[in-house]
Amino acid sequence: MNLSLKTRQTHGLCQSSWRGRLWVGLLMFSVVPVMRGQPGEESYQRIDGIVAVVGDEIVLASDIQERVVQAQMEGNVVTEAQTCGLLESILFEKLLVHNARLDSLEVTEAEVMGEIDRRLTYYLQMFGTLEAFEAEYGKSVAEWKADFQEPVWEQLMAQKMQAEIDQSVRSTPAQVQSYFESLSVDSLPLIPEELSYSELVLQPEVGERQKLRTRNTLDSIRTLVVTGKMSMTLAATRYSEDPGSKYKGGCYNNIARGQFVPEFEGAVYGTDIGDYSPVFESDFGYHFLRVTDRRGQQFSACHVLMKPTFDPSALVAMQAQSDSVSLELAKGEKTFEQAVLAYSTREATRNQKGQVVNPRDGGNRFGVDELDPTMYFLLQDLREGEVSAPVQLYDEDQQAYWAMLRLDRRHPAHRANPQDDYAMFQQQVESNLRQDALMRWVNRRIGETYVRIDAPHQECVMEIPWLSGSINARAIGTSPRKDRGNPSDEGR
Repeated sequence: MNLSLKTRQTHGLCQSSWRGRLWVGLLMFSVVPVMRGQPGEESYQRIDGIVAVVGDEIVLASDIQERVVQAQMEGNVVTEAQTCGLLESILFEKLLVHNARLDSLEVTEAEVMGEIDRRLTYYLQMFGTLEAFEAEYGKSVAEWKADFQEPVWEQLMAQKMQAEIDQSVRSTPAQVQSYFESLSVDSLPLIPEELSYSELVLQPEVGERQKLRTRNTLDSIRTLVVTGKMSMTLAATRYSEDPGSKYKGGCYNNIARGQFVPEFEGAVYGTDIGDYSPVFESDFGYHFLRVTDRRGQQFSACHVLMKPTFDPSALVAMQAQSDSVSLELAKGEKTFEQAVLAYSTREATRNQKGQVVNPRDGGNRFGVDELDPTMYFLLQDLREGEVSAPVQLYDEDQQAYWAMLRLDRRHPAHRANPQDDYAMFQQQVESNLRQDALMRWVNRRIGETYVRIDAPHQECVMEIPWLSGSINARAIGTSPRKDRGNPSDEGR
């Protein structure tokens, strides 16, 4: 059981084109602090001089250097051409931010701090401890957060601007068919066998009596620990049902606030260091914890988790009910869909008339390698439309339930085609359309924007016509102060 809140993941297309590089650049977050000189220092222009201007946004030499150092930290060798690519990604980001300002898009402080906290959690996991993180950067977490508020704000603004561009893209069936016809047969992927199926689930609910029994049991264990008759380590090992901490003494160390469920963190911040919380309830079950450390927005705590279970006799009753439902289906008294709506206790699939959705893509097909082996063996011998006999299975929390499965359709291995794999082709078509829309947007907005790139970066070979396509194409030497005001006056 993972107690932490779900972490957002972002995936981008890896491409060799400028669009792929720019997207990577947009998502890149430099974690390397580059010391910037102050005005008046002899090295200021060399280290932190303005090397490019996009509208009212400036690019500093240190901005490029940060991207270079980050790429090197990831094990990449950065050539001169690749440095130009990094600069182009920054120019693209600045173009998005400049236009986001013009279009009055907003990023709230809560969004910025939430993103900073998410990234801080990642870095703390990477470095291991708060002390190691602060030693690496030579500053406190509070100082680090303050330094990165503005770059994170810019990145979120850029992402919102790109989302505005993307949201209008929708493909038509004719475009999907045309794309398919443009592909050679040899380039079409081979899709392995897939299955679509529905389920009718009967699982008892946990009653108040079972909840009270679990709470009282855990409270007794807590009393043993608090009075010194049992160690927290032994209590967690023997009784805890959290596999993430059970064999670690029940402990989680150096956790950034906001990563665990609110009830857990409420107990952490409501309990003195070294003390034990009362028993409390969360979506995972009942807990009690001991706070071992807490500093600002980071804490360490050990806990014991117990999950209430339903009465075993209720599962026996469910078996009898499943046999009765199976008989109704065999006699034709109800259709499978009617039986699901009438009896199934699993709300997620009951609302879909029993149809099981693949979380990978939101569709209803499962590759045979995606199915749990038990589920696959139950389905493989069924004919399309056939319903299995009731069978006892276990959910992700190892709670038993009774189920009847219906094989809706068997999709044999085949070459990809729009009839069987429309969503796959639609996804690729819309990806191409988004790229085309982005290119048109970039060309149009550059034509309305002042762009300046200083030597030596003017020699960079770039795929976007930053200078020749800009509003100042015929006046490359014109100062941005004269045409647009000095962007550096706007601050960073």
